[in-house]
Amino acid sequence: MKLKFLGTAAAEGVPAVFCNCDNCKRARRLGGKDIRTRSQILIDKDTLFDFPMDTYMHVLNYNIDLSAVKHVLISHSHMDHCYPQEFIMRGGPFAHSLTEEKVEVICNGKVREMFLSDTAREIRPEVAKGITATAVRPFERLNRGDMTIIPLPAKHTADEECLVYYVERGGVGALLLNDTGVIDGDVYARLYDMGGRANVVTFDCTYGVMRHGPGRHMGLLDDVDQAELLLKNGVINAAATLICTHLSHNNGNDYAAMQAAAKEYGFTVAYDGMEITV
Repeated sequence: MKLKFLGTAAAEGVPAVFCNCDNCKRARRLGGKDIRTRSQILIDKDTLFDFPMDTYMHVLNYNIDLSAVKHVLISHSHMDHCYPQEFIMRGGPFAHSLTEEKVEVICNGKVREMFLSDTAREIRPEVAKGITATAVRPFERLNRGDMTIIPLPAKHTADEECLVYYVERGGVGALLLNDTGVIDGDVYARLYDMGGRANVVTFDCTYGVMRHGPGRHMGLLDDVDQAELLLKNGVINAAATLICTHLSHNNGNDYAAMQAAAKEYGFTVAYDGMEITV
């Protein structure tokens, strides 16, 4: 399984879209790994985790054939994770010679409603025929060809059933914990009972090196606690790859400082364009 981190920032990006704080000024000056677009992960060229408004930039930056994506896993309805208007362009006269005729958007019920309403005004009927929006619930096992997908309950927004995802293909598992607060151990216990074994885990690290505790996001020390909980429940073993992503400019750390702190705990900090094979 190959994971490409197309974007690794929280909602506002790094540097943040309207911000002139010291951290954003430093990111503009340093460039490279300190520039972060909105969070998105490409799995094996055919599956996307989240679809932010920066998706088109990611297509340009990494020469991605977006029409080859067959499945789009959406975590929740915030626009930095779900920008459905782009799908209006998935067909004539805006797009031709698509690699895949159809794409499935996998999401919660609220996202499905938003997806359909936000595209309804402009989408052409022939384009809509190629797009399926499937509403799922936590712990609902989905089999898509050689891939298994299990949505899990995230801790993020009180009025929405936000999701994170476990994805397995060819005996390799990835647990994608982007944009969530601390998850309870019983979720991991149930994932284990469903056969979930993760070789790689991506963690929300919005708060940088800090501990956030209960809430909508996590920091590095929360990630460390979550990794211990995953290990205790058998979802990962000591050899699992642990990656911090979804970082905010408000955490005050540049890439080098974050990577140095994360390395002490056996974590790696993702950057835009980072690619791993597990």
